[in-house]
Amino acid sequence: MLDATILIVDDTPANLQLLAQMLAEAGYIVNAAKSGTQALSIIELAQPDLILLDIMMPVMDGYAVCRHIKENPATKDIPVLFLSALTDTDDKVQAFAAGGVDYITKPFKVPEVLARVGTHLDLLRQKRELEAANRELEAANAELDAYAHTVAHDLCDPLSIVYGHSRLLAREVGSDSDAQASAEAISAMT
Repeated sequence: MLDATILIVDDTPANLQLLAQMLAEAGYIVNAAKSGTQALSIIELAQPDLILLDIMMPVMDGYAVCRHIKENPATKDIPVLFLSALTDTDDKVQAFAAGGVDYITKPFKVPEVLARVGTHLDLLRQKRELEAANRELEAANAELDAYAHTVAHDLCDPLSIVYGHSRLLAREVGSDSDAQASAEAISAMT
């Protein structure tokens, strides 16, 4: 998904510039935010395909931003990759608990960031393709159910006629046991 839009959220201008340049050179459309509140405003205007989110920011930290994104039904499926200098396991667990899908420690390596971004965008593309295929299958199943209902309804009248005639035939043949058995067999099948 090289035409994907990525939102970078970091309060350090040097990080924003480096990440933006690296991702743009890789073919991505890049937006940047210097704060969590600015990021949420950008997301409301144009949802990105993926978010790279710093944790330690003033006013609203990355955990709070991620929770806000994940609580909103319109944005909950946007993958959030945390970028942080925090290396403690508790910090990483908290990032995943907030809704992050990955965690990259600073100082980051460009190939690693590009690989992780690419992987999560591939997963997002596959998820969207699967959801589209499911919608198509649901529509096809609805059409098939409607067709089956129509066929069943259309067969009901002729089968009722066959059933009625087989009952009449069974009464008419009287003592002929073979004919009676045949008429009752027809009646039982309808």
